[in-house]
Amino acid sequence: MKQFILLVFILFSYHSFSQEKEFLLQGQIVDRNNNPISDGYIFNERSSVKSVSKDNGVFDVLVLPGDSIIISHISFIRKLVSVHQLMVNPVVQLDLDTVNIRPVNISASEKSEYEIAMKNIESIKFDLRPQPDDEYTESERMTNLLNTENQVERAYSNSLNLMQFSPSEEIGKLISKRKKKKAAKQFSSTKEVESVEQK
Repeated sequence: MKQFILLVFILFSYHSFSQEKEFLLQGQIVDRNNNPISDGYIFNERSSVKSVSKDNGVFDVLVLPGDSIIISHISFIRKLVSVHQLMVNPVVQLDLDTVNIRPVNISASEKSEYEIAMKNIESIKFDLRPQPDDEYTESERMTNLLNTENQVERAYSNSLNLMQFSPSEEIGKLISKRKKKKAAKQFSSTKEVESVEQK
């Protein structure tokens, strides 16, 4: 009876361990036009295993059945895919990540930088003159600005600023002091010479 229970336990543990065995999953990354995406980044969240897609967009990664895979590329939107989805359809389609930027006109001209800057400022309709939208006078505005500036300076001087402390700078100061003392010992004063001669 003991042997039977031992045999059942061994078979049960073997069966449970065999389910947790990783397997190699292969897939392909493509764009909307079904062109393969090379150098895509594949990351297994559970095991932190990383892989990169080849020139034809094909990738291999070790997974378990319940894992999730993050597929990303610098030009495309990141996608989270489960192992089940990859087993059903091993082709993963990524959408292009577009960033809209303002157009830049480049032309050869003999204009000075000041003229170009002024033209750019005019093109965005920016007024350099201050536009006070409050009802303060100029002196009240200046007083308010100086008070604010003084408060900032007081807070800065009262606070302990750890960023000003540099261990390497302090060590450098100690080393330079030591070198100066060593250099000064090479030159003896007349009092030291007299005391040495008297001995």
